[in-house]
Amino acid sequence: MILGIGTDLIINSRVQKLYKKYGDRFLDKILSANEKAEFSSLKNSQKINFLCSSFAAKEALVKALGIGFRGVYPSDISMKKNELGKPELINHKLENIKHHLSITNTDSYTLSFVVLEK
Repeated sequence: MILGIGTDLIINSRVQKLYKKYGDRFLDKILSANEKAEFSSLKNSQKINFLCSSFAAKEALVKALGIGFRGVYPSDISMKKNELGKPELINHKLENIKHHLSITNTDSYTLSFVVLEK
C-alpha cells in the first residue's frame, strides 16, 4: 500500500550560490554528520551535485510524509548509496516504512522522487 509520494526539483545554481555565501553554516543546516564527512572527502567538482541530491531527496521525503520540515530537519536525515549505487534515506520516521528513492542530476537541475509504502 502506498503511503505517500513526494518529488522535488532544484536549480543547482541556487544551491551553489547559497553554499558560496554561507559555507559551513549552509552545510550544517542541510547535511547530517555522516553526509558532512562524505562531503569533505569529495572532489570540488562533485560537491554541488552531492548537496543538490541530498537536499532534493530530503525535500521529496518530507513531502511524501506530508509533514514538511516540521519536527524533522534536513540534518536529521541522511542520504547514502548502497554498494550498487542505489540511494536511500535514513531517519527514525522511516523505521517501519519501506521507501523508494530516485535522483537524477543534470548540469542545471536535480530531481528527486520518493515513494513510501507499508
